[in-house]
Amino acid sequence: MNKRFRINLVIAGFLLMISIIGSVTAVTLAPSWQERPPDDSTFSGAMISTDGSMVFASGNQLFVRSWNGDTSWGGISGTVATMSTDGNYIVSAVNDNVRKINKTGTEIWNRITGSPFRAVAVSGDGSLVIAADNRGYLRSWTIDGKNLGVDNDTDQVKRIDISPSQSLVVVSTEESLKVFSPEMNLIWENNTFGNLDSFIAFSADSSTLILAGEKRVSSYTATGSLNWVKEVTKDAIIDMACSDDCSTIVLGSQDGNVWVLNKEGQVRWKYPAGEWVNGVGVSRDGSVIVAGALDGTVYALDKDGNLLAKTKTDSVIQPRSLAVSGDGTRIVVIDEHTMYGYHLVGFPEVTYKETPVQTTLCPCTTTTPVPVKTTLTTTVPSTITTKLPETTGTPESSLTPFLAVVALAGLYVVIWRNN
Repeated sequence: MNKRFRINLVIAGFLLMISIIGSVTAVTLAPSWQERPPDDSTFSGAMISTDGSMVFASGNQLFVRSWNGDTSWGGISGTVATMSTDGNYIVSAVNDNVRKINKTGTEIWNRITGSPFRAVAVSGDGSLVIAADNRGYLRSWTIDGKNLGVDNDTDQVKRIDISPSQSLVVVSTEESLKVFSPEMNLIWENNTFGNLDSFIAFSADSSTLILAGEKRVSSYTATGSLNWVKEVTKDAIIDMACSDDCSTIVLGSQDGNVWVLNKEGQVRWKYPAGEWVNGVGVSRDGSVIVAGALDGTVYALDKDGNLLAKTKTDSVIQPRSLAVSGDGTRIVVIDEHTMYGYHLVGFPEVTYKETPVQTTLCPCTTTTPVPVKTTLTTTVPSTITTKLPETTGTPESSLTPFLAVVALAGLYVVIWRNN
């Protein structure tokens, strides 16, 4: 083997190596920013707007920030609070006072009812607010704070959700599942199986309702017909998330697994995290699934359960404190001390079609609004913000697998001609 042959062999081998390596694009969970709560308060209950522009956390004090950090405020109690999915409105209940606040921290209206609240919900565009107090009364308000319909008396409420069409208000109580109109008229009720449901999700067209609690998951039509009910997990479900069409139902469980079901309730796959899975999220099309385990590990998975990337927070991830943007590229996670913003880099960009929904909210012309209290919310900016450097994914090499084939052919020719 002469010197020239050895040189050609090395060149061809090197070309082959870089073409194979370069054709792979790395997927990473790149850190974008971190937030620490002021004093000894804690964050929990993470939410992110569908477009990923606004982030919300409840806890001892609620906290709101834009993804790029231009908007950042907090400071009032956030134990019973939520954000509209468009990111423009926050609803918080402090004792017997319900407040609606815009994304910059300006109070729009508040209402005092005389009894402490235990659950609140706001429609995706902020035009409808529902709250339940400790006595079991459900109350609803329009976008400008007017009472909508009559108050409805029910048993103790665990959770409330509003359908994307705003035609249904789903209430999970200690005794049953109840579905109301926005005017608080009962549409249907189910207590056949005993109510264990703590998690509620609607399909984007409002035709399907998914419920979960304890070890059980169920599916209903908007009119109350049961599609299916199944006991899925080995231990209690800690969190649930659904894709837009409910074809991807994601469960985090105390059995240490991420469970993924299809629309018919069949288990598609499970991913063993090894620790309690305290938080789960999914993109609108189901292509990206993210889970947070008790030990602080954050897993990004594809639709088939393959690991895309993982990272780790500094401490225990809080229950139901993980959220994913609609396109799956922005992830918010909260541990014991910090809120983290991650960007999924290197995953193919996903575009999705908006699902049209028809708003059937009826204006109320006969009720008298509760007088507005004019005291504005005191906002306190976050005291510890860490802006992390922007990270880009490993760029895809311009060298393709085709080039690898060419390199192999060239290497073969060189060897053949020198033998």
